[in-house]
Amino acid sequence: MLREDVALPACVLRSGELDRNLTRFQRFCDEAGVLLAPHAKTSMTPALFKRQLAAGAWGLTFASMAQVRVARQHGVGRVFYANELVGAGDIRYVCAELRGDPDFDFYCLADSVAGVELLAERVASADPGRRINVLVECGLPGGRCGVRDVASAVEVAEAVHAASAQLALAGVEGFEGLVQASEANTHEAEVREFLAFLVAAARAIDGRDLFDRRDILLSAGGSAYFDLVIDELRPASLSRPHHVVLRSGCYLIHDRGKYEQLLADLHQRAHRDEPVLEAALEVWAQVLSAPEPGLIILSAGRRDFGHDAGNPVAVTHVARGSQARRSLRDAGWEMIGLSDQHAHMAVPPGHGVKVGDLVALGPSHPCTTLDKWRTIYLVDDDYYVTEAAETCF
Repeated sequence: MLREDVALPACVLRSGELDRNLTRFQRFCDEAGVLLAPHAKTSMTPALFKRQLAAGAWGLTFASMAQVRVARQHGVGRVFYANELVGAGDIRYVCAELRGDPDFDFYCLADSVAGVELLAERVASADPGRRINVLVECGLPGGRCGVRDVASAVEVAEAVHAASAQLALAGVEGFEGLVQASEANTHEAEVREFLAFLVAAARAIDGRDLFDRRDILLSAGGSAYFDLVIDELRPASLSRPHHVVLRSGCYLIHDRGKYEQLLADLHQRAHRDEPVLEAALEVWAQVLSAPEPGLIILSAGRRDFGHDAGNPVAVTHVARGSQARRSLRDAGWEMIGLSDQHAHMAVPPGHGVKVGDLVALGPSHPCTTLDKWRTIYLVDDDYYVTEAAETCF
């Protein structure tokens, strides 16, 4: 990378940080006694799917049927579809996969009687040869999908149970991550209240003996409040064993913005510094121009990195023809403007940067950077490329 053997700009994952994140978060989940089904839409990179499953992930989570198709094409055997399964073609596809692969384990969500009835009707027509696992989805007021109260959750559960020839009620699900702000700790009570709603829904459904499995799944957990998910869902008192399934996705790659701050909030809230996660994602660019004092222009812009959670930060400088790396984290650089393929960086006097030099940028919110690339380069600690991983967005 530092010799410019790879065309720039380029999207880079540092393998050392990646591997440590993988190991640390899986160990964190194992020690907490919860299952991990990471949201793989973060990377949509089959090479990373394999690493997550090999490290011990229970399964992988996806949010669209196009993503599920990619997963199946690359051998993912357990899919948590964190969405309502509605479309006729989508249902036919899932049923065909279940019929053709007896080891395929699939879960989806439902939040209405109408949705359950439609799913059951279409599953009956497609004949997968076995039942489809369904979790009742609970939602936040003003949020996305999901029932808004316990009574509605019970109604949906009863509809799934009534369609027991086609569907099996597996558990209760929700996504607390919609409760986010710059100061996550100010929303702890709101998150806990929502998670208590999930538990109350599960207890009400369990009290009517509507679950169709020997063990019940309670699933939540984005990358902001997974500690609270463990605190609230693991102690749930039900009539049969239950498993908590976390779906955190950004832990693997982490970032230098949004999730860096959210993890710091979590550590403060939990009064411990585990899990420790490191930013693995960088976008490398070249200095194209220094047209004015205090301004340099880089060869990467909004087409090359996400900026929905703030602009990337300058991380590293490498002088042209050198392999010596200089940290820029406290150098006073600031990205002040974006074009499609250019970044406008304000730099202090004596910045020491020339045209042709290399600069690594650390994005915030990895999802909206990775989806801009078809190839991601995995590099070792010296920035030698060890693998070119294809994405499937």
